[in-house]
Amino acid sequence: MSTRKLVANFLSLLLGVVVSQCLPGFDALAQHHALIVGVGQYSSASGATPLQGVPKDLDVARRMAIALGIPADRIIELRDSNATKVNIVAALEGIRQKIMVGEHVFIYFSGHGTSYTTSAGCEQAVVPYTPGRHTVDDVITEAELATYTSRISEKADKAIVLIDACFSGGMGAAGTRSVARAFGARPKFISRSDDQCSVAVNQTSATRGFIPVIQRFGIPEENFVQISAARHNEVSWDTEQYGGLATYSLGQCLLGDAQDLNRSGAITLDEVRLCAQTKLDALMAPHRSEGMLPSTILMRGARNLVVVTDAPIKPPFAGGAAEPPAAISAAPYSVPPDQSAKVDIPITTAPVPIPFDGHIPGALAETSRELPAEQLAASSATLADIFAQRNGRLRLEVVAPKRLIIGRDVFNFSVTSSMDGYLYAVMLGSDGKSFYLLYPNKLDRDNRIKANLRYTFPKAGWSISAAGPAGTNQVLFVVAPSPVNKQLFSAVDNSAGGPFSFSVADLTARKRLVDFFVGSGRQGHDRRIAAAMVRVDEVP
Repeated sequence: MSTRKLVANFLSLLLGVVVSQCLPGFDALAQHHALIVGVGQYSSASGATPLQGVPKDLDVARRMAIALGIPADRIIELRDSNATKVNIVAALEGIRQKIMVGEHVFIYFSGHGTSYTTSAGCEQAVVPYTPGRHTVDDVITEAELATYTSRISEKADKAIVLIDACFSGGMGAAGTRSVARAFGARPKFISRSDDQCSVAVNQTSATRGFIPVIQRFGIPEENFVQISAARHNEVSWDTEQYGGLATYSLGQCLLGDAQDLNRSGAITLDEVRLCAQTKLDALMAPHRSEGMLPSTILMRGARNLVVVTDAPIKPPFAGGAAEPPAAISAAPYSVPPDQSAKVDIPITTAPVPIPFDGHIPGALAETSRELPAEQLAASSATLADIFAQRNGRLRLEVVAPKRLIIGRDVFNFSVTSSMDGYLYAVMLGSDGKSFYLLYPNKLDRDNRIKANLRYTFPKAGWSISAAGPAGTNQVLFVVAPSPVNKQLFSAVDNSAGGPFSFSVADLTARKRLVDFFVGSGRQGHDRRIAAAMVRVDEVP
């Protein structure tokens, strides 16, 4: 697998998952925690089918946790008969008591899921170990899971829940038995023959989702991702050879095979999902004639959560994925340009959101050289990826003009943050050729700010004039609780930028800018950031 630098930036993310989830990266400097639960051998009295691939799932989950910076001695593992509801709940409460503000938690479950009828409709749940046949009191419903993880997320920067289990099934019992013989695969789902929710093909409207449950606890959507291993009417599959096919595919992609499709300099969860779906489809392709179809990996929430920085780049949209292990005859994946090249940069909802194209006087002469449109899109995607890592509980309000007249106006702005920290402002010019570190700068180095105070810029001694060219600049504002290592900005050693450090916006600079804000540039255990993205038009 490729060597990568796994990100350390999970803001208060709560990866709520209805079936299977993928994890973003952690930082070894912080004392993060993980709970890994797997039930493959249920009691004979329970009537649950054994899942032979669960040991492999637990191995993958542990390697993911360690790769993401969680120390081995902070990984709690509950397996088979130890994985009772009482023990799982106690472990979650222990993590809640130990975790510090801004740290990360990874929660993983592999085992059976179930769905049953309640007065409010179909209730989905995971099935822990039970000595006898399980009842509704023995399972962990998605509402209960949301309760436990929401308590953790009150302190955690990101609480990540990855569950590989089926909460609903779309295949009849006879069909699943026949494919089990053909491929050694079993659905990770316990059905009840007398309960219509156990065959949930047409239960979409009645089936509650994890995201609304999580949001009832006040967890912002920016702070979680839901990656489902299967749609509401599909099953996820367990095999002895690979383990859970969704876990296997997601693990392969997160730990080495996913590509930076938009060339932003980082790999996001959505790029991991695209890779994993291709692998899963390839694994299941030989068995379509037997009526066995791949599940669909779905994702909702913070799709652009960065999980890998400093990733090797391959030609985009050319299908040049890393070669899968010999055991899998998976074809390389590709993405239509109209999907992967699309860049959507959200604008802050501050009183006067500011888009800015403040071309800085004295910038490099070579910035007049035009760059391909795709390179501008890639540099925009870099800022968008960083912005997507923000903590939804934090607020950063930026007020500035929407447009500036070239040769006349100066760029003034004010900033108010909901937390104490260190303020950074990075601009991408309208031509996409350079990133500028507007603040702090060579004339104003003390970038500490206090919560709920309004700061106005520029301060005395420096200014930013609208000097053209005409177009739209994008400015990313970030407040971090600890100072960022400015050496990672990769600034050009040239006085042409005046007081502002700048870097030509090539691939190397994009990687380093991501690393600057969400990777090794971060210091301390608190990984939260507040962020705002704004644009300003420069016009003649």
